Amino acid sequence: MNRLLPFFFALFLIGCKPEPTLEKRSFSPKQLEIIAEFGRMGKVAKLPVDSMEIYAVKMEQLTKGQPDDFLAMSAIARGDFSMNKGQYELGKKSFESALRLTKNSKADTLYARALTGIGNYYKNAGDNPKALQYLLSGLKIFEAKKERRGIAFGNSCIGQVYMQKDDPKVAKEHLKKAMDVYRNQKWQHSYLSSAHTLANIHGMNNEFDEALAIDNDGIRICDSANLPKMKVSFLDNKAMCYLYSNRLDSADHYFRETLKLDMVIGDEKQIADSYSNLARLERMKGNFVASEKYALQSVDILKRVHNNNNLVKVYSVLSELYEAWGKPVKALEAEKKYVELYRVLMNEKREEAMAEFKIVHETEKKEKIIAQNHIELLQKENEVRDRNNLIIFISLVAVSIALIGLLIYRQQRLRNRQLAQEHELKTAIAQIETQNKLQEQRLDISRDLHDNIGAQLTFIISSVDNLRYAFDLKDTKLERKLDSINNFTKATIIELRDTIWAMNHSEISLEDLRVRVFNFIEKAKDVKENIDFKFHIDKELDSMRFSSVAGMNLYRTIQEAVNNAIKYSDASRIGIFIECEKDDLSLRIEDDGRGFEPESVEKGNGLHNMKKRVEALGGSFDLKASHGNGTHILVRIPEICKRKS
Repeated sequence: MNRLLPFFFALFLIGCKPEPTLEKRSFSPKQLEIIAEFGRMGKVAKLPVDSMEIYAVKMEQLTKGQPDDFLAMSAIARGDFSMNKGQYELGKKSFESALRLTKNSKADTLYARALTGIGNYYKNAGDNPKALQYLLSGLKIFEAKKERRGIAFGNSCIGQVYMQKDDPKVAKEHLKKAMDVYRNQKWQHSYLSSAHTLANIHGMNNEFDEALAIDNDGIRICDSANLPKMKVSFLDNKAMCYLYSNRLDSADHYFRETLKLDMVIGDEKQIADSYSNLARLERMKGNFVASEKYALQSVDILKRVHNNNNLVKVYSVLSELYEAWGKPVKALEAEKKYVELYRVLMNEKREEAMAEFKIVHETEKKEKIIAQNHIELLQKENEVRDRNNLIIFISLVAVSIALIGLLIYRQQRLRNRQLAQEHELKTAIAQIETQNKLQEQRLDISRDLHDNIGAQLTFIISSVDNLRYAFDLKDTKLERKLDSINNFTKATIIELRDTIWAMNHSEISLEDLRVRVFNFIEKAKDVKENIDFKFHIDKELDSMRFSSVAGMNLYRTIQEAVNNAIKYSDASRIGIFIECEKDDLSLRIEDDGRGFEPESVEKGNGLHNMKKRVEALGGSFDLKASHGNGTHILVRIPEICKRKS
């Protein structure tokens, strides 16, 4: 009679909108995707249970590395799948995981859904006190949040627990509360499922008129909302009421109406159930031939769909039929099949339970290993951090001692020079003052060394510029040397920024690379205004991502190739093209410069480094050049376009 409960449980757990369950805050694109997927799970619940397993795996993959609230969504999806597949221990473990993840969270309704999942586990296990403990705790949160679906489902489940406790009065109260939530939307599954359960309770307590009134209302609602699967449950319930109230002609009519609708829907299990009910009815009417016909039809269908749980019930019906018919041999034969199949079912359930407990045990072992590895990793990180701090401290002390020694030495040398050259006192004093100012600058630099390398390099540029303006160098060798240091330091800062940019990202998108290359080209244009740069990336590659090392190697290859073209080729056009050729990523850097003969030119560090970087990406580096025909570099990285998600 309870055809709706598993289906309604799935719809509840994954049918609520996820947004109200999370603390209001900004979400990353990845988190928005997870929320959207979680909201889509209500549709998945209507599909076969295997689809739910695929969905649970997808949620686990999406939520890796995410905050606890999102991991709880994944755990709820996994728990729902396990419960609907009959793996109750695994389901309970998943809901307990969701409970831990949301214990200190503001995602109250996620926490309540985990409580409800555990409560249903205990309801199925027959532990009514624990079932009520968890279900009532979840219901309290749903009521505080005014979450209608949760309120309806919580009351419905509590009503079922009291029905198990043989307390129909309290069961009816909670079921009526569940129905009251959707009194203006009676087509909702929450209302119809609660109404169906309430009709069952009335029927079990021989309150057939009350049960039939609810069933008639349910049939009318299902007809108006075009819900044939829901309607067939109420028809079946109505037929049962007539059967147990000994109104057999009416029972016959509604069992046949149920069978007709089952055949339209095409659910063979339910068709077999209807044949089994008709067999029981015909036996009660004394029509043994018809009863046998329906029972055997049910057996044939259940064998075909491999539903042993219902098949064992039909053998019991056959055994009772043959006994009433006065055919003891056939009755014994049916009873024997019943016993054999019952033993098979018990063995299967025992094996499934053992397998389930094994999975739970292995999962707990893996979790302990992961936790232990995490602790060891933290310990190693602390050791490395302490060692690095010690090295930094020793380095700072050594530099300080060296600078102090240098200061003392220079001060002593200046003092000796002052005593030996008294006739140049004024000049010596001026020199000493200048040296003191320079020394103060050096001391300032030494204090800032520990901050970061970028600050040091920036200060070097500032110091070089101060020297240039302090002395009239007028195109001297010293001035050219200072320009070289300045340019080298600026280039080093750019290189350092590029490296820091790469280090600050776990992965680099091709869009990030596009921006970086554009900035580099703009700076190159300032150096060579007469060169026409062309840079093209296939739009289909915008979503492609690399690791930070791979992205940096690709950028350095482009940078080195363009620098070589600017310095040596005397080119008027330089082109950079990135695109997919089948499954391979193709990078072309071309110029129309003077070219060269690769065989006659000794390869320097630049070409060697480009080749090494490409090989590190698992790609190939092909250089084609000749006098008068420019230079063409082709980099090909295989199979990477397959992974451009």
